[in-house]
Amino acid sequence: MADVLKIIFQIVHNTPFWVWVVLVILIKRGTALIAESPVSLKRSFIMPSIFIIWGLDTIVNQFGNPNVLLNFYVISLIPGFLLSYLLYKKQAFYIKNGLLIQEGSVIPLIIMMLNFSAKYLLNVVLATRPMLYNDFQFNIFYGCICGFTIGLFFGGIFRIVQAKRQLGIHKK
Repeated sequence: MADVLKIIFQIVHNTPFWVWVVLVILIKRGTALIAESPVSLKRSFIMPSIFIIWGLDTIVNQFGNPNVLLNFYVISLIPGFLLSYLLYKKQAFYIKNGLLIQEGSVIPLIIMMLNFSAKYLLNVVLATRPMLYNDFQFNIFYGCICGFTIGLFFGGIFRIVQAKRQLGIHKK
């Protein structure tokens, strides 16, 4: 048990500070979405952008098979998108004071935490086993997991676009 705690403390201690900042932002943003709130399409792209940049930087600069990994990343976006779209399909939207409002949901928080956890755990594995950067099978696995979790963001974004069209909102 002490060995496990030692490993956990080592992982936490060696995690860059900015990663904890991202976690706090995700928790804050995700918990805010549990209550109904105005929807901004621009703001909806912030979290996926952070994860895409984080992932692509790692893929392009550190992996031995970035082209293969990117192919699996892109292909895996599709099932992530579809699952997310199904999860958000019943999300209710309405107009209040000219703004698009979405009902509160725990789904965004779950998706943000799933994205963070997947990326964090994959990067911990890579930090402890750097030889995996050149392991073909791990490259495929990394691409699939990262692509799928990023795809989860886009089902919700697509649902916002649909709601805007259905309710006749063309700006904001």
